Amino acid sequence: MKYVIRLSLIAILVGAFTCISFTQDQMAKEEWQKQITELTAKSTELKGKLDGLQKEVEELQKQEAAKTQALKQCSDELSAIIGQLEPPFLAKLDAIDARLNELSRLSNQDLWARRAELDSVQKWINVAGKDPLSVIQKYQDRLKDQQSRLDGLKKTLEQIIASGEIMPTYTVGTWARNRDCLWNIAKKPKIYDNPFLWPKIWQGNRDQIKNPDVIHPGQKLKIPPKAGLTKEENRALRSYWSKRREKAAAVNP
Repeated sequence: MKYVIRLSLIAILVGAFTCISFTQDQMAKEEWQKQITELTAKSTELKGKLDGLQKEVEELQKQEAAKTQALKQCSDELSAIIGQLEPPFLAKLDAIDARLNELSRLSNQDLWARRAELDSVQKWINVAGKDPLSVIQKYQDRLKDQQSRLDGLKKTLEQIIASGEIMPTYTVGTWARNRDCLWNIAKKPKIYDNPFLWPKIWQGNRDQIKNPDVIHPGQKLKIPPKAGLTKEENRALRSYWSKRREKAAAVNP
């Protein structure tokens, strides 16, 4: 009896263990299938995104190719335009260089005699600087070099004038046509651009000007360097106004 009971218990235990094992196997299989299903869905989703990205890449590649082609066409057209404009522009730059080279070799006397050409060269450089080709770096550099050389010549000319080695002159015109008097002459932009400096012209030409209120057409007046009035010039100016007041008082006692 005990033996039968024991066998029965063993059978029950074996049955229970088998049932549990089957249930665990069943659950493991369902979990595995669930994960497989999820991974498959994720894979499908990622594949869809990858296909979308590949299409975007292909579209961007097409756009890049179109832009590259358009840029090449634009570059070819620009090269053709430059090819037409470059020769006359280079001729202008060469002319500027040639004139600067010529002026740089002049003596101080000759440079002074041809000083008006510096203004002409400046105009040429200004015109060349407005040319469309002037934006190209190599031409920008060349124009800067030319301007630097011209500025050097201008400075040399200023030093010549300041040294008194060569003094500029002004030929007096008529009052009716030129309104020339010492005040108006000093006011001219190419003289002093300052009418109050007129005593400098007077004192620099005492051999020709006895009365600063009286100058004559055709007189060739020396123009001293532009600067403030010296002590002597201020003294002469005070004396001039003193005499004018005395004369006015004599006329109107």
